[in-house]
Amino acid sequence: MRILLANSAFHRVGGSETYLATLGENLVRLGHDVRIYTRVAGDMAQLARSKGIEVVDSPDDLGAPADAVLAQDGTVAYDLAGAWPDTPQAFVCHSSLFDVQQPPLVPGTVTTVIVLNDRVRRRVEALNADVEVVRLRQPIDTQRFSPLSTPRARPRQALIFSTYLDGAPRQALETAWGGAGVELISLGIDTVDLAPEILLSRVDIVVGKGRAVLEAMSCGRPAYLFDSFGGDGWIDQDSYPLVESDGLTGQLGDRGLDLDRLRADLDAYDPELGRIGRELVLRHHDARQHAHEVLDVLARLGAGHGRPATLESELARQIRLRWSAEAELFGLRAEMRRVDAAASVAGNEVELARQETSHAREELAVVSAELERVRERAEDYQQRNRRLRRRLRRAGIDPAADDDRPESSGEPVPDHTA
Repeated sequence: MRILLANSAFHRVGGSETYLATLGENLVRLGHDVRIYTRVAGDMAQLARSKGIEVVDSPDDLGAPADAVLAQDGTVAYDLAGAWPDTPQAFVCHSSLFDVQQPPLVPGTVTTVIVLNDRVRRRVEALNADVEVVRLRQPIDTQRFSPLSTPRARPRQALIFSTYLDGAPRQALETAWGGAGVELISLGIDTVDLAPEILLSRVDIVVGKGRAVLEAMSCGRPAYLFDSFGGDGWIDQDSYPLVESDGLTGQLGDRGLDLDRLRADLDAYDPELGRIGRELVLRHHDARQHAHEVLDVLARLGAGHGRPATLESELARQIRLRWSAEAELFGLRAEMRRVDAAASVAGNEVELARQETSHAREELAVVSAELERVRERAEDYQQRNRRLRRRLRRAGIDPAADDDRPESSGEPVPDHTA
């Protein structure tokens, strides 16, 4: 099937952008001809191209009509409905907050809307539009986002994985957790990382919402649902059904900026939450299964199977996948070199610390020996003092009286040796 995925902006890293890249990659793995159309290309377009997906940023480059269109905002949905009026089009609605991300209301533009949580589902069902609503779940690439280590028994580092968590909520977290000795680092507001899975697997806790916490859970990290819009705390087997239904927004409860609650939640940290989160993602959010479900939706719209693969198209697809795998391999090798360098530095530091410890032990042994000699000398002086006092008492002299006598009394000192 020839499928066109569309998003008006594909330049920054965000939830809807990473969703589209994840879906596109898994459709390519199934042998489909996938392209992404955007008006603004950037970092995410670069990432998609590295995964073997063609990205076009001009209507003039669209070429022949696709078999199906999957759009994510009204702007490109109307663009493609005008360019290809006979091509079936589905829509993925990600937000109940931003109107630009709601499906087109003009009848016939789209007939089916995919939603990824019940919060957005209620929003779409309230629109003045006659559309079919299909409820799926957020897809996560569980191979890419997989555990590389286990969280520490006591948390030392937490990652704020968000483009929103700032201001007063951020300060509250720094006060409650930073004050307890947990180092807070950020990804999303000040820095962008097209391969966050590496950092996710190094920290003990990930704080965020939406796809960010699902990616963290897939990496085996305890996920804490907290953002500028609210917070619902740790995600576990009991809380997952409700927070997933709400879109992992952190808005189920009224947590506010309660410092005591943030501190209490940190005390309740359990590294076992990482394993539980990984299992939840594997069970409910596998991107491969999601791609199958999206294809079912497009088939019901009449997209059909499209043109059969040719030798040339299949060779081109395999070459793109091979290049993607090689690029990933180069990245992994570079990361291994960085890890090896860090391990070498750490090994040198450990060896230096061992040598310093050994030197300190030697110095301690010298000091201990000297102290033992001082103690022996002190004991010898005490014995000599006791013998002298006994001799003085035998001579009729009270040693205590001598101790109390002034240094210079002006009186002659009796000669007791006569």
